[in-house]
Amino acid sequence: MNEKFYLPATLVLCLLIIVGWYQFIYEPARREIVSMELETRRLREVEREIAELKARHGDLEAFAELKAQQLDEARIYLPTAPAQDEFLNDLYRAAEATDVRILSVRADEVKSKGELQSQAVSVRVEANYIPLLNFIRLILDGERLASLEGVSIERTDTRLLNCELSFKIYAAPDKSQAER
Repeated sequence: MNEKFYLPATLVLCLLIIVGWYQFIYEPARREIVSMELETRRLREVEREIAELKARHGDLEAFAELKAQQLDEARIYLPTAPAQDEFLNDLYRAAEATDVRILSVRADEVKSKGELQSQAVSVRVEANYIPLLNFIRLILDGERLASLEGVSIERTDTRLLNCELSFKIYAAPDKSQAER
């Protein structure tokens, strides 16, 4: 009777060892191999993208410096605060360059809407037609984001125009200060 029991017990034991080996050794190793193959493919794709960037832009350090310079220029164009004093300096420089006489300047309070801050600045000027257009062009083409919101023109007794210009200057809030 012992011999009849020995053969099936040996087969069951071998079957248990094979199932255990498959479940606890083979299957985890196979999953690890598949995972490594996927990671290798991903890294090869990243390597290919880097090679394409190098081929397209040559020296990546020069490309990074160019992007940093463009970011600095964008920060000047859309500063972190409306900085009305800098805008007023730009106004007076543009007036001097175009022979426009500034009669008065009034700045409203800063308003926030979404991701942008804005401030309305009203300027009363006196000038001829062409210098007035040049003045507006200099302000709008300046180094910071500004828009012309309104224009009111009156003709005086002389050939000069008396004009009320409404500009809006913009700024992006400083996220580092907003998080504090």
